[in-house]
Amino acid sequence: MLDSGLCKYVLISFGHNGRSSDSFARLLMDMSSDERVFGHFGAAAGYAMAARRAMHTFRTGPETWKHIAVGQRKWANLNPLATFHAQPMTFEDYYNSRPTVDPFRLFDNCLISDGGRAYIVTSAERARDLKHPPVLIMGMGQHNPSSDLQTASFLTGNTGAKKAAETAFRMAGIGREAVDACEIYDCFTYTVEITLQDYGFFAPGEGEDWFGGGQIEPGGRLPVNTSGGQLSEAYLMGLTPLTEAVMQLMGRCGARQLGPETKTKRPEIILCSDNGAVLQTHACYILRRA
Repeated sequence: MLDSGLCKYVLISFGHNGRSSDSFARLLMDMSSDERVFGHFGAAAGYAMAARRAMHTFRTGPETWKHIAVGQRKWANLNPLATFHAQPMTFEDYYNSRPTVDPFRLFDNCLISDGGRAYIVTSAERARDLKHPPVLIMGMGQHNPSSDLQTASFLTGNTGAKKAAETAFRMAGIGREAVDACEIYDCFTYTVEITLQDYGFFAPGEGEDWFGGGQIEPGGRLPVNTSGGQLSEAYLMGLTPLTEAVMQLMGRCGARQLGPETKTKRPEIILCSDNGAVLQTHACYILRRA
């Protein structure tokens, strides 16, 4: 639409009152499904089944996921808008959180939030005259391997992330080594692991070692979900990771800003993801600072 001249600026927004109403909870529970007679209903059950399968297929589990939950909480502690801003988490806190759907604990699950996000897309030429430094789209890709969990044969990978990322990297003309940070759709801790695994950052079974040692935290080699993500900041669908990437590249993130403030590299390129259903659909975006 921008290239054709049909419009000059596109506003993309999301808002929801998921926490203060029950509409979102009812949607996620999906009690109309035929699976309910087997005790299987809701998004958490679907992702838990995928995660349990992964535990049998390659070496993963809470020992890996604790690094994701605790690492993202450290970013949230630097974000005054995050739900868990003033609530640090230790590995012990993670292990002591109540079970939800096996093998998940409470802190493996994303938040349900009231709130909204928005961003504006325009041409690079027009963006040069705007208030903030522009962020450019280098590449993007999508892959939607199936529409229903029952028809999926990829619960442990490859999910749609693999082909989506290949398309995005090819369009951008870069490799993974050029990425300075990742903003990953994190409805569950396992989603972060399988996404980065399918993006090729590590091989199946290597997640525990890769995430360990503070890799994704403030001061880490590859920061992930620098706002706290959907696990610790707010669940605002795919706009949680995407808007955080844009603000980081603009330098608008205050105490959590990538660079000297957090003992990390000032970001030039950030990789983002979006995910739908139970790993059935995927989108990948690569953004860079102009």
